[in-house]
Amino acid sequence: MNNDIRTQIRSRMTLKETDELLEIWQNNDRAEWSDDAFEAIKEILKERSVDIPEQNAPIYEHKEEKEQKDYDFSNEELRIVDNENPPDFYDPFDVLLTTKRIDWMAKVMIVFTILYNIINFRTSLEMVRPYFFGNQNSALVYVFTALIIALNAALGIIVIYFPLKALAHILRILMEMEFRSRKGIEPNPLVE
Repeated sequence: MNNDIRTQIRSRMTLKETDELLEIWQNNDRAEWSDDAFEAIKEILKERSVDIPEQNAPIYEHKEEKEQKDYDFSNEELRIVDNENPPDFYDPFDVLLTTKRIDWMAKVMIVFTILYNIINFRTSLEMVRPYFFGNQNSALVYVFTALIIALNAALGIIVIYFPLKALAHILRILMEMEFRSRKGIEPNPLVE
């Protein structure tokens, strides 16, 4: 590993509190932290005049498969989450989980918008009645109000649902762009 990367690791570790460095050192999670990171932590702790405790048994892999399967990820999504060369600036699992939550929220907002408009039927009816001068209780008033409610619900769904779906799609596109931009990584077709 070249000196630039070691310097970057050391500068990142220097920013961490001593307690956090001690926790990382003791946990000895080799799946999350590199050997160079542990060397930097040891040097920083010595510089801070901290007694270096013994490390736990090293952890070389995390068993997160059950947690990831609970979210019903596709095979392509699981390949990204389990990639041996993960991105530095974000966690693919968090991005995919966020997109799942945005998709779920978009569906919830459809139901909420429809229910909101149904609950406000009486208010809409009172707004429509003055336009029917002679016969304010005719079936035409109710039909016209129902049409206005349906249009209002459709407009609300369009304004809320589609931007949320677009946001989830954009997150997937950005993640896919990042994966494709790295050299030596097989692209993962996430964008539908």
